[in-house]
Formats: sequence, C-alpha cells, structure tokens
Amino acid sequence: GKMGYVEISFAVQNVILVSLFLIRRQHTGLDSNLLHQGVAVIAFFSGLAFIGQPATASHTEQMVSNGVTLAANILSILTLINLGRSFGVLIAFRKIETRGLYSVVRHPMYLADILFRIGFIISHLNWFTSVLFVVSSACYLYRALLEEKFLGQQTEYREYMNRVKYRFVPFIY
Repeated sequence: GKMGYVEISFAVQNVILVSLFLIRRQHTGLDSNLLHQGVAVIAFFSGLAFIGQPATASHTEQMVSNGVTLAANILSILTLINLGRSFGVLIAFRKIETRGLYSVVRHPMYLADILFRIGFIISHLNWFTSVLFVVSSACYLYRALLEEKFLGQQTEYREYMNRVKYRFVPFIY
C-alpha cells in the first residue's frame, strides 16, 4: 500500500532511533543485574510482539488510533532528538539529559512508547494485545523505577529527580 502520515512519522522515528543507536555515547557503568536488564530489553522490544495482530477498528476507532499513534511518534521523535547520543536500551550510566522534555518529566520516551501501544490496541483490540499492553506497560513502569534506583547512585541524578518531580505525566505521575 501507500504510506500515510502515521507510517511516515513511524519511519522517521525509527531512522532517528537506529542512527542514535549507532552513534550513542559509550556507557560509563552498566547495571549488572540480569533481571533488571531483562526488564529493560523486554520493555524496549515488546512492541515487536504486536506485529501481525488483526485490525478490529471501525473507521472512527481507526481515526482515533491514528491520532494517538501520530502523537506518540512525534513525542518519540522529539525525545530522541532531545536525548541525542545519550540514547540507550540497557540501564546504564551515560550523560544525564535534563533539558527539553527531560526538564518536564523524567521518562518521556517511555511515555511515548506506552502511548504508541495505546494507539495500536485501539485499532487492534483483542485479548492478546490487551494482555501484551498491560505486560509491556508494566515493564516500562518497572524499568523506570529500576533505572532511577541505578542512576540515583549519582549525585547529579538525585538532584535531577528533586528538580523534576514527575516520571511520565506532569502534575500526575
């Protein structure tokens, strides 16, 4: 078929993601707990499990799904640009980003990923995608806690957490 605005935004987001992955900063420390890293990897790659699920949406639901997905892709693009070379998949010490979106919430990338999954299940709702959404979102929430505990070993990150109170959504959580 043809690519619409949602597919184009997704493609742009993935080109940026792969580019940053290739040029990212080397970590200066890595969480050695394999369970923690397993949670991080599952959260990051869990989106692949949604592939191939049958569409279930009406025209209106598809339009809502497209809007949510586009918003998630734009947030993801902005977050990746904001993170720059500090992007990583595993829980590790890199340069702590505190500007831009990271001055509002501590985990805007995880929010974008969860929002993307919400957009997907709106148009592909079944028991499998529902369970997968709950599990993958729980992994992102748990990953945020694990990452904050690990990065909290640094004074700079503890100070950042004191300045930026919210993990995902300003004034809520």
